[in-house]
Amino acid sequence: MRYLSLLCLLLILALRVMAQPMTIAEANRLRSTLNEGQADTQQVQARLRLGDFYLHKTLHVKPSLDSALTMAQQALTLSRRLGYARGTEDAVFLQGSVYIRQRRPELVEQMLKSVNETNQIRLLLELGKSWLRATMTRDVDWSRARSYFGRADSLSRLIHSQHWQQESQLLMGLSYLLNGDWPTGMTYFLPVIQARRASGDKAGELWALLKWVTASQRGHKEERIGFANRALTLARQLGDKPKQAALLLVLGYNYQLLVNLKQAQKEADQALAIYKAIGPRAIYQIYTRLMTESDFIHRTYLIDFSSPYFLLTDIHLQKNNLDQALRYYLKIIEEAEAHKLPNDLDYLYFMIGNVYYDWNQFDKSIDYYQQSLAVSQQKGEVVIYGGMVRRLVACLLKQGKTQQALTLLKDIVSQDPPVYPAFLAKQILLRSFGDCYSALKQYRLAETYYLQALQWSENGPEGVSQNLARLQLSQFYVTTGQFAKASLYLKKVANVPDYKYPLPNRQEIVWLRFKVDSAFGHTASALRHYQRYKAINDSVFNQTKSQQLAELGIRYETQKKEQDLQLKAKNIALLTQQGQTQQTQRNGLLAGTALLMGLLGLSVNRYRLKQRSTQLLEVKQEQINHKNQELQQLLMDKERLLKEIHHRVKNNLQVVMSLLNSQASYLSDNAALSAIQQSQHRLQSMALIHQKLYQAQGVACIPMDDYIQEVVAYLRESYELPQPIGFELQVEPIELDVTQAVPLGLIINEAITNALKYAFPHDRSGTISLAFHRLKPTTFELRITDDGVGLPADYDPARSHSLGMTLIEGFSQQLGGELTIRNNAGLSISLLFQDEQLTSTASSVGTTSTMVY
Repeated sequence: MRYLSLLCLLLILALRVMAQPMTIAEANRLRSTLNEGQADTQQVQARLRLGDFYLHKTLHVKPSLDSALTMAQQALTLSRRLGYARGTEDAVFLQGSVYIRQRRPELVEQMLKSVNETNQIRLLLELGKSWLRATMTRDVDWSRARSYFGRADSLSRLIHSQHWQQESQLLMGLSYLLNGDWPTGMTYFLPVIQARRASGDKAGELWALLKWVTASQRGHKEERIGFANRALTLARQLGDKPKQAALLLVLGYNYQLLVNLKQAQKEADQALAIYKAIGPRAIYQIYTRLMTESDFIHRTYLIDFSSPYFLLTDIHLQKNNLDQALRYYLKIIEEAEAHKLPNDLDYLYFMIGNVYYDWNQFDKSIDYYQQSLAVSQQKGEVVIYGGMVRRLVACLLKQGKTQQALTLLKDIVSQDPPVYPAFLAKQILLRSFGDCYSALKQYRLAETYYLQALQWSENGPEGVSQNLARLQLSQFYVTTGQFAKASLYLKKVANVPDYKYPLPNRQEIVWLRFKVDSAFGHTASALRHYQRYKAINDSVFNQTKSQQLAELGIRYETQKKEQDLQLKAKNIALLTQQGQTQQTQRNGLLAGTALLMGLLGLSVNRYRLKQRSTQLLEVKQEQINHKNQELQQLLMDKERLLKEIHHRVKNNLQVVMSLLNSQASYLSDNAALSAIQQSQHRLQSMALIHQKLYQAQGVACIPMDDYIQEVVAYLRESYELPQPIGFELQVEPIELDVTQAVPLGLIINEAITNALKYAFPHDRSGTISLAFHRLKPTTFELRITDDGVGLPADYDPARSHSLGMTLIEGFSQQLGGELTIRNNAGLSISLLFQDEQLTSTASSVGTTSTMVY
């Protein structure tokens, strides 16, 4: 019986091998059956299958390779005992492949002396491909790879093997293509095509063309389009629909790179029509075969050819239609789950997390990144490494969790990295360290990491990676006021065409140029960059798109729940139907004809009465639902208009702040500069209120915990005192009406500004504490204290002309609160106020102001 279970499991895995790789759970089940039943060729195949699985795992690499080697040695021993020649050859090749992954080429060279010519060629080609894969510590070594391909070609000629000679030449050509040397690559590729065409091998010619045009998108796009069209003609002659769809996707991606989005959309629509006609599995098998034979090409590139929805997603991302892009990502997940193709869900979850990241929904981003990591752990391999770590760290930094981000980064780096991550993963991790130390204001250490990241990226070909590293340095130098250095790197970044950057990067570049031009007094150029920044910002943050994005997420979650409910409903309906059938049979045996006819007449009469009542109720209910929908639509329209008003008010306040900033560059009087700076802070406090209103679900209340944290962070960064000033915040999750939030925010602004300016003279360090909590259901207390020098001994509030104190007292009266100021071992400001509608004049509310020295 156990032997039979082993055969069944092997049959299932054999049927699935072309669909997707094995999972860890499947591998564990297969391994648990290895010693059951008699020793035969099925046992050999099971060990070879397991060995191949462990060989290609990229997580927990060392124990996985040890397991792969064990499976290879067991398969080899068993094959020799059974006299199974094919098993012996495959086991030897698997053993050599493990040595290659373990970086033990000397053992492979020893094996080459004792294996047959075919396995010698296979192992030489594997050795060459291993040097086409980048690692965390080294880039691709083209010369070593080509030396192995050359040896394989020579041996193929020696044994007159046309197949292996063509494979060697094709890999040699691909090595030049991937290195950007198209002409030299063609000298190896064209003879392969000509040989297969001469022999009438259309299928072989088609596959070689497909491998060639999917290997790289660097340069020579018109030539690649020509080869893809030739391959598409062959696929149509052969009636090969899956390869037709894959080649249409190749054409679409190349037109997209040429910024011909209309033609790219046309190719995508044709591929989608084939995809819907033949189903996703056949096209997915093309992708898995490419991934197996070209495993030196990163999987996140080849996955684009597994579904037309990837191309449609990229087209809409380039147009900044993030809502439509997310819709296609969710469609890919739906198709993968429906057709049992979940192997690439980790990549899809990562990309969805990126969409939510671009919309500043960091909680959802982290949720999808964690789902991606969970799928990777389940498979035993990771698709995204450096990018995943960077985005997780960035989300935590955006949420103000700097220490948690640094701890996570150090923990990840301390672990063994996965095999064959992207070569740029190293510089991505270095940039993340720079971000963490910059957030901690350890600027020298941050600069060191940023420069190391740029130096590491320059080891590879010139491209987006270097420009992203330069952009990061520009951001850092602007933040630290080193505008000359920032300008140096910004000039290099700005020379790259806009379409090569995602929209958020373009937005950041324009903002940094505005800041640099403002610092150098180039007012006209600064204003031009600022206007362009606002135009991009408005296109990035569109309220309608934000609402659509939220609706899509809810719709996806709801759809999954509905599927579960439908499945349960079907089971209940089946059980109910069975019960009704049995009941009918019993009634038929027991009931007489006369009684049945009487009951039937009575039932019909009651049914008609009930039907009339039901129809009347349904009409009434329909009218009520219609009225409710109209009221709901009016409410939604009102909220959208209010959010748009708050959005425009916030933008206008930002423009006033920018004008004040420009005016400040022409002033030299310290008092005037200080007045402008304080005015900017007050405007920022009000702008944050309006920003919270148009980003929140409702338009009436402000979440004060998030708002207070942002105000304090803004003031702390604005002053940048040389001595360390600590902040202790104890803020309960309280929501206030906008009419109360505005004066309270301005009180906080004035109190903290006064503390930063006057409480800690002569580089004195100290702490500013802020607490806001609910004393009673309708009573709140705000307390702001510092351990600074306090007010002067002769300070008299009645004679004071301080604008800050005057504003604090005035806003306290507007809130109808009780203000207490204590001058003892520092300054303490306490305000008690009620949660009630504000009056229009201060005289209508009893307000108490007390000062204690």
